[in-house]
Amino acid sequence: MEENKEILELLQKIEKTNRQQVRTSRLLCILMLLTVLCCIAAIIMVSGLLPQITTILPRVDAVLTQMQSVLGNLEQTTSQLASVDFGSMVDNVDALVTTGQQSLQQTMDKLNTIDFDALNQAIEDLSTVIEPLAKFSNLFK
Repeated sequence: MEENKEILELLQKIEKTNRQQVRTSRLLCILMLLTVLCCIAAIIMVSGLLPQITTILPRVDAVLTQMQSVLGNLEQTTSQLASVDFGSMVDNVDALVTTGQQSLQQTMDKLNTIDFDALNQAIEDLSTVIEPLAKFSNLFK
């Protein structure tokens, strides 16, 4: 009788384990179905994006080509700037400013030597001389 009891207990344990395995199998089956559905959805999305990707790739290639050209130009410009002697350029600009300042000072000195009162008087005298001539020439019009 005890053997029957032990066998019955073993059978119950086996049945319990089998039920757990069935639950686990069902859960795995559901998860596999979800995985398959996700994969199918991903494939559909990628196939929908494929035409866009094929149109974008040539543009990306063109942009990369332009970037290489720009980078080459940038390298040339950088090397040219590195070879420029900015110190002598600044000295030359300083000398140019000094020369300009001296020329401006000379011009101002010459303007200061002009007698504007005498110049105004000469203009008035010229005006008084020309006025009768202008009236006389207006008579012939």
